[in-house]
Amino acid sequence: MFQPKESALIFFRDEKRAHDAISFGGNYLATPNIGVLGSHGAVAIPLLATLLAWGRIGLAERIDRCMTAADSLAHALSADPGWQVFARPETGVVLFRPAHGDCNGVFARLPDGLASVTRIGTEAWLRCVSANPNVDIAAVTAAVLKAA
Repeated sequence: MFQPKESALIFFRDEKRAHDAISFGGNYLATPNIGVLGSHGAVAIPLLATLLAWGRIGLAERIDRCMTAADSLAHALSADPGWQVFARPETGVVLFRPAHGDCNGVFARLPDGLASVTRIGTEAWLRCVSANPNVDIAAVTAAVLKAA
């Protein structure tokens, strides 16, 4: 949802059960803190600002654009015999590697920040996170294909 890693939000169906399960307090608190962060609630401000600025529909549209970009990259790489795609992206993360298996060499030729190298079992894969709703996916795809 385009947030810093520290930002989070949880909705509970049953507020009383949630409060009883995750509240904690001390003699110095007038009321118990609710949640796992206690008094560190300000880390959710970026999320609140995003929700207020974009609204539910605006956020959903941006997420849809990111998912479309991830799907487009995966489709382009799947169509090229020089590449392997781990699976169709379901979370906006595309895992791929060159058919020749040299992920580190390809990674070194990619623009900074475009991907990272990860491992699944003993195999290295390139990992591209589609988190920019304004990305030029044609430029990203071209950069990946050129790096092979």
